[in-house]
Amino acid sequence: MADRFAALTPYFPALGEPKTSYATDGLEPLAYTVDPNGDGKAVYNPPRPDGKKSPFYDALYDREGAPGSQSWWDFHVYHKATNPGHVAYAHKLYEAVRREFPECRAYRFFEGPLGPHPMPMFEVNVFNPEQLGALFSWFVANRGPCSVLIHPNTGDDVTDHTTNGTWIGEKVPLDVDLLQAFESMQKAKRESNV
Repeated sequence: MADRFAALTPYFPALGEPKTSYATDGLEPLAYTVDPNGDGKAVYNPPRPDGKKSPFYDALYDREGAPGSQSWWDFHVYHKATNPGHVAYAHKLYEAVRREFPECRAYRFFEGPLGPHPMPMFEVNVFNPEQLGALFSWFVANRGPCSVLIHPNTGDDVTDHTTNGTWIGEKVPLDVDLLQAFESMQKAKRESNV
C-alpha cells in the first residue's frame, strides 16, 4: 500500500527527536522481547550502556530538553468560585499542600482571575524531580473537584502554559492572548534597551 501522506510529507513541520543523555547511534535496535521479570505484557528494556541512571532523575527539564539545575515547575490549582463546595475544598487543599510539602514554594490563594488564569487559583513551585513526582502523585489522589495545570518554566510563558503544560482534571481555557501580549511587550523592551 502506498504511503497516503507521501505528497504531504515535505510540508509537515520538522518535529526533531526526543532527547537522551547519551548517544544512541549505533546501538542495537530495541526488540519487543517480553520482560521475564514483568507482568507478561511488559517489554524488556536493556540497561543503559554507561551503566548509570538517567540524569533526568536528578534534574528538571530545561529549554533544550536536557537536565537543568536552575529550573522549577509550577502547579496551578483552579477551582470554581461560584460553587461553595469547590471554594471550601480548594482552601482545604491549599492548607494541606502547604503542610504536607513545606519545602515547596506556595503563593497566596487568589480569590479571582489573575493574569492569564480565568479562575481563582493558587500556585505551588517545585525545584527537583523528587518534588515534581511527589506533588503530581499527591494531586492525582487529592485534587478533588479542582483542576491542576503543571508546567515547566523555560522562559517561554506561552509555550510553557500550552504545549509544555499538562493537566490533572478538566483543562481550564487560559487567556493565551494575554501571555502573548506580555511576551511581545517584554521583547520590545529588551530590543529598545539594546
